[in-house]
Amino acid sequence: MTCLFLKFNRTFMFIGLFATFSLGPNFHSLAQPNLFQDDKLPTKAIQIKAPPIRAIEYKTDTSRYFWRRFSVAYWPTVGPDWSKGSKNSHIPKNAILVADPENLSKALQEVLPGQHIVIKSGIYPISGKRLRITNRSPSRHQPITLRALEPGKVTIELDSTEGLYLNQPYWRISGLRFVGKCLSQSNCEHAIHVVGKASHTIIEHNEFIDFNAAIKVNRDKNAFPDHGVIQNNHFYFTSLRDVTKPVTPINVDHGNNWLISRNIIRDFVKLGGNKTSYGAFIKGGTIKGTIENNLVICNTTNRHYPGAQVGLSLGGGGMAQKHRREEIKAETVGATIRNNIVMHCNDVGLYINKGKQATISNNILYNTQGIDIRYSQSNAHIINNILNGKIRLRDNGKAESTANLISSRSFWSGREDIDSWFQSPSIGNFTIKTNRARKQLHSQATPYRLLPGQENTDFCGNTITDNDRFSGPFKEAKACFQ
Repeated sequence: MTCLFLKFNRTFMFIGLFATFSLGPNFHSLAQPNLFQDDKLPTKAIQIKAPPIRAIEYKTDTSRYFWRRFSVAYWPTVGPDWSKGSKNSHIPKNAILVADPENLSKALQEVLPGQHIVIKSGIYPISGKRLRITNRSPSRHQPITLRALEPGKVTIELDSTEGLYLNQPYWRISGLRFVGKCLSQSNCEHAIHVVGKASHTIIEHNEFIDFNAAIKVNRDKNAFPDHGVIQNNHFYFTSLRDVTKPVTPINVDHGNNWLISRNIIRDFVKLGGNKTSYGAFIKGGTIKGTIENNLVICNTTNRHYPGAQVGLSLGGGGMAQKHRREEIKAETVGATIRNNIVMHCNDVGLYINKGKQATISNNILYNTQGIDIRYSQSNAHIINNILNGKIRLRDNGKAESTANLISSRSFWSGREDIDSWFQSPSIGNFTIKTNRARKQLHSQATPYRLLPGQENTDFCGNTITDNDRFSGPFKEAKACFQ
């Protein structure tokens, strides 16, 4: 009997050891799925052939992804507000009224400072060369406006490398839908290219669909497009981008003091080239610049894709120092990323690449790998953020971290603290659940750092004062998440 017992005991010990060494790492991955390690890219995914148990993880662990059909109506404080434009549909006496593609191209080249180009509702297919504008220079008191007669009802279909080419200051573009219609995805690069002298450009309340870098901003020799605004727009792709070119819906190079605010940026998955994509970034030796109050969802589907989808960045993929403005050592100086919601990115939510004196304040990073601060040129103040993942310093990057709430994950259930703080975070409803959760989130927050000379409002549209103390992108969520 004793021999039989010892025989069974040895058998079970062998089975236990075999299970520990062969399945143990995979069971751990169920509790803490993390396929990301250091690489030259932010935290690029390692491409591995998963064993059967990990394949089950990817098929079943979809509750953390955005599972319902996407609608901008769920977030009324971000994205285009076309009803507002409809109320201001008065047509000035000197306006140029456009009803076909040929007249649109002609109007862009002949418009005078102070005039409006007003486009009637319809679809405007344009192919071939870029849309050039007049060489007459508008001013602050006499800007040029390009807008829809009925916001949201004008669709400009582009079959060209780039669409509107802006190289003059004080242009305003509003109420339009830009759609890339190229047979090859590589051909649809930019819907709007802002270059050189095109300072004080305002691009607001538009929709951009299927462009690798829908808005591209950069220098033209020694002329720099400073003080631009990109706000209340919606950027997305209808299919995965199988291209080698950069995929970044908002790409700001060289321009100082740009504001990227209240946009919806989503579904920017790149399968070609380095397989790395960004929602938006500022780089190229810029001074200041603010990325605030945006909703960024790297992937709204329940599928896992290879590569690395990064939410927001200062520095992006980087630029050679000789090509940066003034050839400075940093990609950005004094830039701010605040009050954003970044979700469902298989890489980091925020990536700071050679960002000097950066401020990262009051963001929510949900289902991302967290924040990455990289290279000795980077020194960041990281304040009042809510995130899962972690804050990581690499390659001599530096940061001061204050009052950040980092969610922990249960080893056994896989559930994170962040899921208990908010109503339905996996589908973008960040209404705080209970007074207890509210106290937990805000009690340790430090006073909000206001930006001088800017409108200081939170993600939900509330005015922020220097007495406010709160974690995450809003102090109150009334009428913010539908």
